[in-house]
Amino acid sequence: MAIFKTEDTKGKKEDLASFISMITRDETPFLSSIGTKKATSVYHEWQTDSLAAPVANAKAEGLDFSAADTPTSTTRLGNYSQILIKEIKISKTLDSVSKAGRNSEFAYQMKKKGTELKRDLEHALVGTRQITNGSGTADTVGDNTGRNMGGYQSWIPKENNWDASAGTPAFQAAAGGDGKTAHTAGTAGTHTLALTDVDEVMQRVYEEGGKATVMMMSPSNKRSFSTLAQGAGNTRRNLDEKGSIRQSVELYESDFGVVKVVPNYIQGLANGLDISDGVGGATDVLVYDPSWWSMANLRALQTADVGQKGDSTVGMIVEETTLECRNPHGSAMISGLGVLVA
Repeated sequence: MAIFKTEDTKGKKEDLASFISMITRDETPFLSSIGTKKATSVYHEWQTDSLAAPVANAKAEGLDFSAADTPTSTTRLGNYSQILIKEIKISKTLDSVSKAGRNSEFAYQMKKKGTELKRDLEHALVGTRQITNGSGTADTVGDNTGRNMGGYQSWIPKENNWDASAGTPAFQAAAGGDGKTAHTAGTAGTHTLALTDVDEVMQRVYEEGGKATVMMMSPSNKRSFSTLAQGAGNTRRNLDEKGSIRQSVELYESDFGVVKVVPNYIQGLANGLDISDGVGGATDVLVYDPSWWSMANLRALQTADVGQKGDSTVGMIVEETTLECRNPHGSAMISGLGVLVA
């Protein structure tokens, strides 16, 4: 007698779990580390200043007033606000049928798109692109019809950019630091991350008047740094209350202060030195003090009330904001690292 099997019958119920598993990371490490403030124009501006270098200062008694000390002006900087948008259009039928894992498809997709928008913002913040005014001015990718905020790397003066892609790693020639010059990577080198690279940029920031407290890098560079720091013998691997050994290095004590070592998965999304995506690759390390950076929000993240369009529900999430670099010389970066330590 033939066996009557499951594939021979009709009316079987589907076994679909009533949850949705999302594996993609949603953290925004750089955005979360800096403050926020209110912007009131599409071009947000601020001023910077610095003290004159120390000089020999010993004058004769009774010297007449000479007005030799000429006052210097402040420097005016600015960044354009960038409009970030996510849109969805859900049919009325889809929101009416029974679904596993969510009651409303519209609500689920709006929440998902909001998280995606924040990831897009993080991408812009740690990126290489310079300021564009929305008039079609070329950026690192091509003509851009929307305003671009200058990302972190466009604000770093070249004299604060430790170029590891060069034959001999060194700081680049002085220029930039105004958000108007996109970071460009050199030819891929073979220099891997070293503690001397970190010490060089920490010293440069200190000499410029700042004090870096965060060092942000791709996940692969984070592993490299932990291996380097442990190998140098300047870390302790302590047992916690559960008996586990702490293997990673989260704090590094340099000659110029303690710096927190933070992995940023978005920095790891780019391919090598390729900057076509605006990130700059997994080869760059950001070294900064969060107090020198802030988001200036012209329009905070909000859901636009688009409503119904035909037999569909339309939704839009909008945020208009820009990055304020309060003083470019207070931050630095290591760029163009070669093959990473496994």
